[in-house]
Amino acid sequence: MKKILTIALLLFVSLVFAQDKCYTKGLVNGYAWTDKNSTMALTHSKTESLGAILERRNSLSLPNSDLNKSSFPLDCDSDIERLDKLSKSNTIDLDVIVKMIDEFYAKKENLIIPVLGAYCCNVKKLSGVSPEEIEKYRTKLLEYSKI
Repeated sequence: MKKILTIALLLFVSLVFAQDKCYTKGLVNGYAWTDKNSTMALTHSKTESLGAILERRNSLSLPNSDLNKSSFPLDCDSDIERLDKLSKSNTIDLDVIVKMIDEFYAKKENLIIPVLGAYCCNVKKLSGVSPEEIEKYRTKLLEYSKI
């Protein structure tokens, strides 16, 4: 009886505390982005998925939202504005960003970073932020993403 109770307790604990590798602190990450069998890949194209993620992010960035209360280091709004002012920004669409995110997640260590972080790294790159500053931001994202 004691063994059955111990096994049941261990199963319960492992199920409750198991982290789905496709999410980092509740946000879709590189594992979901690159997994051809993930719900995200089966439901939408990457372009549609990125659009949905950005739309959800915009609604959550309103005052009093959960995203504002979280510690997620999403600080690329000024880079988005800078990119929007550049004349070349008219030729950049989500498909370009999707390809850049694919390249970002080619590094296995980046897979735990949420898609919003990968998006911001690439917006920073397109807006002319120095590679050193982008690396500092990526490091901050990695620190945030560790459990």
